[in-house]
This record gives sequence, C-alpha cells and structure tokens, in this order.
Amino acid sequence: MLKRNSFGTFLIAITLVFSCSSFAQESMQMKDSTKTQMKMHNMSGMKMHNKKSSSLPDSNKVHKGTIDLMAIDKNNDGKIFQCPMELNVISDTKGECPECGMDLREISLPDANSKLVKRGFKVRESVLNNDSKSDDQKNQTSLSIWNKVCPVSGEEVDLETQTVEYKGKVIGFCCSSCISKFKKEPEKYLKNLSDDGTKFIGTK
Repeated sequence: MLKRNSFGTFLIAITLVFSCSSFAQESMQMKDSTKTQMKMHNMSGMKMHNKKSSSLPDSNKVHKGTIDLMAIDKNNDGKIFQCPMELNVISDTKGECPECGMDLREISLPDANSKLVKRGFKVRESVLNNDSKSDDQKNQTSLSIWNKVCPVSGEEVDLETQTVEYKGKVIGFCCSSCISKFKKEPEKYLKNLSDDGTKFIGTK
C-alpha cells in the first residue's frame, strides 16, 4: 500500500513539474510575442512620423493668396522653380510638385509672373520687367510662332522661350527643357498638336 501511494505521489509530482515547465514556456512565448508586436508598432509609428515630417517642406511650395515672387527667390538670381501644371507651386530650389508629382521647372521671375497672371492668380506688384521684351517685340514674336501650345507639355507657349524651326514652321515651347525633348523626336511631338497648332490633342 505504501509503495502504491509513494508511486502515485511520484507521478503527481512529475506531472506538476512538466505542467509548470510548459506554463513557463508559454509565458515566455507570450512575452516575446508582445515585445515583437510593440516593436513593430513603434517602428510603424516612427515611419508615419518620418513620412509626415518629410512631407512638411513640400507644403511650403504651395502658395495661396497673393504670391510674392521676389520673396520666394531667396538667392536673388532672378529665377525660381515652378510646376508647369500647378502654377502656384513654386520654390527657389529643384524638386517635385506635391500636387501632381511633376518636376518643378526653372523659370525667370517675369515669366512666372506672366503665367500666374494669365491663370488668374494674384501676384504682388513688385517687379518684374527687367529682362522682359517690349509688347511690340512680343507681338512680333507671337506672329512668327506657328503653334499656340507646347507640343511636349501642352502648356501655353512662352514667348520668352527659344523657338525651333522645323519643316518651315517656327515651333514655340513653354520652357527650355521641352526643346531638347522635341529635338530628339520632333515628329512624335508634332502629332500632339492639332493641324493649326492651337490645341494639344496628344497624351501628357
């Protein structure tokens, strides 16, 4: 009887030992899992914070109300970077437009002023005619240019930008960066324009 009781007590003791060991392992696993989840949560929070922080400078490029081009031109070189689509997205350094994702294009202050006014934006009266052509010169230039819109971007032709003569036509552009693209594949880009050069019928 004593032997049986002793054996039974031994079995119970072994069972308790294994149970405690298993419970301890499960507790460790739960702690490790909780730590891992907390790390992932913290990393996710840091990424979101960094993303928000990195996007803050882009918001400074979007100008509302009366736009002061002279104030934007911090290095006073007479040029700024402007989005060809969202004209009120302007910076003094290169970058991307936070609105449409296009690269900002370098442009002179008078040209930027002219584009903004034509699009209906309010611009602070300060400037901006130091290097611009006279009205008579602009009118003469506009008469010689065949197209009204840029064959590369679809934007309105800028009379200040250099032109290219191709097959007897004087082709105008919205900015100088479009000229190099046009020269590589002129036929491709001319197909973007209507027969009279007044409309952009291609894909931007």
